[in-house]
Amino acid sequence: MSDILKAEPREKVGKLHNRRLRATGKIPAVLYGHGEGSVSLSLAKEQLRTVLRHGGKLVELQGAAKGQALLQDLQWDAFGKRLLHVDLLRVHAGDRVTVEIPVELKGDAPGEREGGVIEFVHHTVSIEVAPAGIPEKLHIDASGLHMNEAAHAAQILDLPEGAKVLLDEGEVIVHCVPPAGEAAEDEEGAVSGAAEPEVVGKKDEEADGEE
Repeated sequence: MSDILKAEPREKVGKLHNRRLRATGKIPAVLYGHGEGSVSLSLAKEQLRTVLRHGGKLVELQGAAKGQALLQDLQWDAFGKRLLHVDLLRVHAGDRVTVEIPVELKGDAPGEREGGVIEFVHHTVSIEVAPAGIPEKLHIDASGLHMNEAAHAAQILDLPEGAKVLLDEGEVIVHCVPPAGEAAEDEEGAVSGAAEPEVVGKKDEEADGEE
């Protein structure tokens, strides 16, 4: 089910007008796609916050624009805290879209009990999916993740029917590694434990000097 966003027309564009608009609690947006012209809109900031808290990506527009749209791009300030602008992509029934979805572990990883640290190589993955099937998040089963082992794209769970992960099946998503300090100690031990090369003839020369 998509969240509802009420759209209002935005007649004035440009940085100055956008700043003034944001000061009133509205966010500038543009709607485009499907061969139709782009439309400048304004959206209520509080409604957008609600959608983002839900993890929503598909919205139902009402008001100055109608129909379903995908939150295609969100522009934030330099600190990633203040939403500045939204790009909306029109979607119709039968479309397939590419979206970034968060990946989380499901359950406890045995590798953590073994002293390991969980590291994500990909916190999100791109999937191709029908708009109505966009998931809030995806999962990987942690129960088989031991020390020095990894989980791959092929092990991603909760994919909607017909969805496709846009990564090679063997791509590492998350792995369990030794703590950083322990790994460094292992490397130092390997270096210090290396055999010192013997200088040919050195012992013979020392023996000759003693005689």
